[in-house]
Amino acid sequence: MTFKRTLFSMIAAGLLVTSAGAAFAGEDAITYRKSVMKAVGGHMKSMALIVKGKAGDMKDIAAHASAMAGLAHASATSFPDDSTPLDGKTEALPAVWDKPEDFKKVSMAFITEAEKLAAAAKTGDKGAIGAQLGALGKNACKACHDDFREKK
Repeated sequence: MTFKRTLFSMIAAGLLVTSAGAAFAGEDAITYRKSVMKAVGGHMKSMALIVKGKAGDMKDIAAHASAMAGLAHASATSFPDDSTPLDGKTEALPAVWDKPEDFKKVSMAFITEAEKLAAAAKTGDKGAIGAQLGALGKNACKACHDDFREKK
């Protein structure tokens, strides 16, 4: 009986450690995603201020746009299965995981629009940059926030 009790205790402890590890993995994934999205927001605000002529310098727009394209790619892998709303505080809606094909389309739109912005930024054409910044906001940011993020 002692052997069975010891074996049962070891199995229970192993399950507890495994569950705790999974919970921490989900929380870490959420923290990572929030950091990526905060960077996205920072670059978006910076570019808007530059294009509107309110702050910053047009010579810096290409760096922001290039960073945005990189972040778009990073965001596509920022929603693993272990980072659902059940795994910690997140603004991501269950629809991210319930409708993966729809979410993938929005993620791909983010990558496409961000890459177009990076290309436009290399030209230095303020009008083209502003138009593409608007397209990024509408076709990627807003599209995702409308269906896959909690309303604020």
